[in-house]
Amino acid sequence: MPITDILIVSVIISAFAIFAIALAWGDYQTRDIARASRQRAAVSANVVALRSTTEVTISRAQEKAKASAA
Repeated sequence: MPITDILIVSVIISAFAIFAIALAWGDYQTRDIARASRQRAAVSANVVALRSTTEVTISRAQEKAKASAA
């Protein structure tokens, strides 16, 4: 195989390798974003649950205060 053919094949293989690395890096970044989104969603759900628990507790306290005042 002549040297020019070897160079051409090497350039083509290198281009495919760089493209594969770019795709893998993009996939890694996307998975990192998805992981962070799941963590944010879990934290948000905990905050919402805490808020509704607090609201129910406050409502019950207010009802008890009204009942004892009457």
